Amino acid sequence: METVTLTYKRPPDRVNHFQQELLYLDDDVIVTSQRVKPSSPIIQNGETVLADNFAAIWFVFTGLWYDVGKVYNLDNEWTGYYCDILKPVKRRVNIAGKLECFEITDLFLDLWVNPDGTYEIQDEDEFEEAVQNGAIDAELERKARDVMNMLIAEVEERGLESRLQAVFNSAQLPDLQDYVAKLP
Repeated sequence: METVTLTYKRPPDRVNHFQQELLYLDDDVIVTSQRVKPSSPIIQNGETVLADNFAAIWFVFTGLWYDVGKVYNLDNEWTGYYCDILKPVKRRVNIAGKLECFEITDLFLDLWVNPDGTYEIQDEDEFEEAVQNGAIDAELERKARDVMNMLIAEVEERGLESRLQAVFNSAQLPDLQDYVAKLP
């Protein structure tokens, strides 16, 4: 499997680099996978739905202000979607047109979506702190909030699921539950 580097930025000056497996790439989306190490677990209805070493299949859409991680627990069971509000992805390709790395700038706000369609906004406190400290200016704050509202509407209308299904159909991705069982 081919790997690609994700450059993850978080205002004001945090930069991390992660190696991810590249599953699919076209002009509209980058699909990668990795084992995650969140800053803290997410618990929904008494169940841990995101924690260390859970698997995530990431859908990073060109031009959109969010990405979507389809998350699987240590038993390879789908637990939900983790959506990051972020600036649109930047891609770096080599002279042959091959993707070398991609860059995202996280805007702190996140949305957890359960398999039943219920959801919870995550990291609002971090977002507010970034706004107060000037890491996010007023224009970017407004854009992040607008994107969150639009994403919630898309989730409520089941549009997010349709968007991901379209990627599955065009990419002919393998059965993800079997795939994540084999992730290191």
